[in-house]
Order: sequence, then structure tokens, then C-alpha cells
Amino acid sequence: MKAGIPNSLMGEIQELQDTFGDVTGQAIVLTDQAGNVVTRPTLSGIFYQKLFMSLQEAERPFEPALLRLGPLAHPAVLEEWVPGLKYVVHPLVPDYGQTYYLWSGLYMEEGTQELVLQAFEAKMRKHPDYEGLRAEVAAMTELDRDGISRIRGKLAVLGNILSKLLAGAVLKPMAQRSGQVISQLLTNLEEDFLQIEVVLQHMAGSPSGAEMYAFAQEGEAGRFKVGYSAGREAPLLMNAEFQQGDGFLGQAVLGSEPRHWQNVNKDPRTVFFTQRGISQPEYLSCYPVKIHSGRRALLLAVGFSGTRQIQDSAQHEQNVAALLSLSLRGERLVQREALRSEATLRLKEAARQLPQTASLQELAVRLLDMIMGMPFSPSSVLVYFEALPEDTHYSKGWRPDEAVQYVQDLRSRYSVQSFLSSTIINGEAEGQVLLECPLMAGKMFKGILSVGFRHRSEAEVWLPFAGCLASLAGTAIVLIEKDNQLTKQAEVFLEHTRHYLHISNPELHRQSEEAASMAYELARYTGLPEKESGQMRTAGLLAPFSLDYLLGYGFYQEEIALLKQVDQFASFYFEINKPAVSVPAQLLALVLHHAGQSADKEQLQDSDPVWLDPSRFLLDNYMVGEVYSEPRAAFQSFLRSRADVQSARRNVSAVKLLNSAALKTPKEEWGISPREEEVLELIIQGKTNKEIASSLFISEHTVKNHLSRIFSKMDVTDRSQIIALVYKRIFDSERIEIP
Repeated sequence: MKAGIPNSLMGEIQELQDTFGDVTGQAIVLTDQAGNVVTRPTLSGIFYQKLFMSLQEAERPFEPALLRLGPLAHPAVLEEWVPGLKYVVHPLVPDYGQTYYLWSGLYMEEGTQELVLQAFEAKMRKHPDYEGLRAEVAAMTELDRDGISRIRGKLAVLGNILSKLLAGAVLKPMAQRSGQVISQLLTNLEEDFLQIEVVLQHMAGSPSGAEMYAFAQEGEAGRFKVGYSAGREAPLLMNAEFQQGDGFLGQAVLGSEPRHWQNVNKDPRTVFFTQRGISQPEYLSCYPVKIHSGRRALLLAVGFSGTRQIQDSAQHEQNVAALLSLSLRGERLVQREALRSEATLRLKEAARQLPQTASLQELAVRLLDMIMGMPFSPSSVLVYFEALPEDTHYSKGWRPDEAVQYVQDLRSRYSVQSFLSSTIINGEAEGQVLLECPLMAGKMFKGILSVGFRHRSEAEVWLPFAGCLASLAGTAIVLIEKDNQLTKQAEVFLEHTRHYLHISNPELHRQSEEAASMAYELARYTGLPEKESGQMRTAGLLAPFSLDYLLGYGFYQEEIALLKQVDQFASFYFEINKPAVSVPAQLLALVLHHAGQSADKEQLQDSDPVWLDPSRFLLDNYMVGEVYSEPRAAFQSFLRSRADVQSARRNVSAVKLLNSAALKTPKEEWGISPREEEVLELIIQGKTNKEIASSLFISEHTVKNHLSRIFSKMDVTDRSQIIALVYKRIFDSERIEIP
């Protein structure tokens, strides 16, 4: 017995896993909830064999991933080993407490090959078989979201069967006799959906059956395609297509009753078979059925020798066709319900994330990512906002010229004065059916969310979900507009207030400008996020003003909270139980103290207006000594680094640095692209993400992607390390002299 599984089941489980792995070409293994390997891994190809040998060197290699995931209720697609290489984990819960996990992979996501190869090299270059493994990775087929979703669906089928097997509902082998086959099919259908290829194989192996069986399903515009076949010369018929009304098969699908043809060896319509290298048929039987979404399918029986008594097999084959139809309908319904459940969870996540967006651009990017990640696998998505410049849009799955033309069409049909407030289906787009969802902020039209589908039936099913996303986006727009209005009011307040400060006390104005700049640089140097760094800069600009004055206007709440902590830190200096002060507040206190050291104390305190408070620039040295050792050490390191960098900046521009001969080899070593070099230049100039995006005419999301790649290539974690690394290369080289 392994991991609580009876020995009597292990052989059957292993056989199911191996058969499934061989058919799908997937590498599969089953583990228990502790990460112990239960089955012998099904490994197709040398790559997976070598890779699994490497995993076996570690004790419980799957355990860390399971600990991070926690209890799983649904299949998950992960990429924890190498970015872009995905694997699927399917939980099995057989109803008696023990949980098992089915692992399948690896799959390369579309458009990630270059990133995958770079990450693979970093992780595996010391492996003795690195060159061969890298060649295998490079040869992997890149899969789009639909492809990975299909793999997840296939694994779910095997997972459902194994769950029932582990729970005791063992699928019994089908008997060869026709009556027993139907009986077993009915039994199996109660427990799980039928596997068409297995059913056809058993029928083709029956002594009383035809020599070849095939199953074709309807696609677009009345075309049918053979997706399953078994028996003599069956591989030659796979993927064969025919049109309704053409030949034997095309005529059979036009009706609902079975069709039989005997002695067809001289009929010209048999060219459908012979042109594919199949032997001349002698008889044919066709059984049309209806499957999901109103589509049709056809079970085909072919014989190559003599004739047969139709009455001996027709009823049996018709029953099988009906059961396959029933199984496909049920499977589609269950899949749809599972997709609905997953989509509902995604909507809940959207309800949490979308209101947190800070701009229309960020909202659009979030919508694109969310919709393309939805389980209903849309063919395209496009977002445009009426408030943005003409032809500005965000899209995936659209060609640029087609997207611009479509946006122009939307603008001609929708405006603030003329719009539809509910979602419509636009079936006139070439190649796809579009759900056009108005983005409404209250009763005001703000833009369109357009989601494309391959079939109208899909669009109709997922219309409510797209409409919900559009409603959530409308709520986010309301919040963004309110934030923008408050931001503008706050900026006007700060501008006017500092103007009066400059008139009232120029020295205090100058010191606060210096403190604001230093606070931002220190925050980035210590690794604080851009948002917190910006708050520290604004807090430096607000530092000359009294709390009562600032609180009276209600702006900059986070920045005022920082200043309040600085004031508490100073006022409670002699207390034993001092209040807890955040690290950003301690860093800000150090900056204000440092700025005040070089100030003219008399001019600082020459402040008649009651709304000014210069005390934050006059902090006592003993009080500053109470700052924790780590922030104090980081500040001293920052001052030394800043002195070096500022000295160099006075003589060498960012462009001159990057074009320096001393950086030619390192830039080649880092693999910096021309676009990344432009971003790097602006980083050295101290530009923010927003400023970089504006300078290069790209989105902040794209800037973040460039930064992520630059960080990875230069092996750093923040901007300050980039600047330090660039200057270090310059200073360490004798090929450039900075006066």
C-alpha cells in the first residue's frame, strides 16, 4: 500500500495515469497531501526524465509548493520554477479525509520563450546535461491561454476518474459482447463521462462490430471534423473534414435517423476514404446525434470485407451513439458550471482590485489582464475611455490598424450625449462576435469595454459576467475621478501655501525643498515603494507648517500622519514608554534634522505667521540619537553615497555615463536593449515611473515591465542599486576620468 491507497488499486491507477499521459503527451505524477510521490511518474521524453531525476535528489520536492498553495479546492495553473513555464495541479478529494494532488507539466506560455530560456539558464547552467535540456526547452511549443485551459480540462477528466477510483467507485472494464457493452456504458456514465476514444476502441475490438469506427463533430458553417477513430486504418481518418450535404457522411448528418449503405465499393462517393489512403469500403453505417449548443455529431461504422446483417448491430451502435451524445451534453454542462464558478471567483477578485486603481490607464490594463485570464477564454478585449485623446485605447487580440478603426466606429456610435446604457451583442465584426459594455459612472457615459468571442452562443452565455465587470469598472472610474479632483485641489493648496511660505520665510522654504528632495532619494535608497517615497517627499514640503493648519484643510492625510509621528517622537523624548514610530517617520526625522543643521537658525525661527512651525528642522541631537540603529546606519550610508553621486552628476550627464567606454562591456554583459537603455538613462536622472512614461510615450505598466527586466539583467532590486552599480563601474575603470 502507498500513502493510504490499497495495493489492489495501485495497478489500475498507474495504468490509467500512463495511458492518459501517453495519449496527451503530458508528464504526470500523483502525490499525497504531504508531497510524497505515490505513483511512478509518467514521463514522455528525455527532458522530463532528466528533470525528474533532479527533483528526486531533494526530499519531498513537491512539498514546498503545497505549503505555499494551502488547501486547494480547484485545479491551479502555476509557474513557480521558471517564469513562463507552467504546470497544472489538480486536487483529488475521495471523501474520506485524505487529499491527493495530480501534477502535470511543463507548458510554455505564448510569447515567453526568451524569458524562459534566460531564467532556465540562470537555474540550470551547472546541470551536467544543461545543453541537451536547454535544447528541449527551446523546442517546446508555446501555448496560448486556450491551450493551457484545455490541458487543465484534460487533467480534470483524469482527476475525476481517479477521485472516484480512490473512493471505491472503480470503473470496470467493458465487456466485448454488445449487450454487456451498453450495460457497462450506462454504469460508467453514472459515475463519470465517457471517453470517446476508449468506447470506439472497445467497439472496434468486438467480434460482431465493424472494422473501423469514427466520431465527427460539427464546427463552423456546417463543416464536420473527425476527432476520434479506432480500428483498422483508423489513423488515416483522423482530422478528416466534410461538409453537410456532401457524400455519404454529409447526407447522413442532414437527418436524424441512421443511414446504412451496402456494397459501396464501386460508388464514387467512397473517394472520401480512398483519397486518404484508406482501403475501399464495402459498407457504411452512420448515426447522427445532437450534442451541446445545438451542434450535431456523427458516429460512423465502416467495413472493408463482405456485407453484414444491419439488424444485428444497428440497434447496438445507435444506442452507443445516443450515450455518447448524452455524455457530451452532460460534460459540457458540468464544464460550463465549473467555468461559471471560477468566473464568479474572478469577479470577486475584480471587485476587490478595480476600486484600488489610481488612473484610467491602470484601470484599463487591469481590465485587459482580468478578462484575458477569465475561464471563458475571449478572443479579444478592448477598452477605450471617452475622456482620453481620440484613438487612445488599450487592447489585446486586436491588430493595431483594426483596433483604431473599431475605436473610430465606437466613437461614431457612442458619445456623452448619445449612448446605450446596457450591453449589446455586435455580430458584425469580422471573425468575432463582440460584447460592447458601456462604462457608466452613475448616469454618465465614460467609455466602452468590448469583449470578443468566436461564437455568438459563447457571447450570450458570458454576457452577464462581462456586464458585471463593466459595472465594477464604472465604480472604479467614479473613485478615480474623485481622487483626481482631490489631488488637483491638494496640489493647488500646496502650491499656494508654499508660495506664501516663500514670501514669509525664504530660509524655511529653501530648507524644506532640500529636505523633500533628500527624503525621496533616501526612501528609494532604502527600498521603499514609489508611493511611500512620494509621500515622504510631500511630507518634507509640508514640514514647515503646523499640524492644526494642515488638518484644517483635510488634504495629504498620509503625509500629515508621518509628520505627527515625528512630532510625537520629539515630544516623548524624556518618557520611558515612548510611542511606536514607523521606519519612514524615523527616516524623515533624520532628514529634517540634517537639513536644519546647515540652516540659519535665526532666519528659520523668524516666523510670525501662526501657521508656520520650524521646530521640525530644529530637532535635538539627543532625540535623533534615539532613532533605531538600522535606519540611522542606512541614513549615514545614504549620505556618503549621495555625496559621491552628486559630485559625479555635476560633471557627467546620464547620457555621457551610459555612452562611456567603461560601460560598453558591462552593457553587453547585462544584455541591455536600446529601449531599456533609454529607461536606464531616465532612472539615472532620478525620474519617476510616471515621468519616464511621459518622456517615452508609453504606459506606466510598460515602464514597470522594463524596470523588472533591467533589475533582473543587472542583478539588482531597486533604482538606487542601479545608480550605485553604474557609478561603481565608472569609478573602478581607468578608461574614464571624472573631474
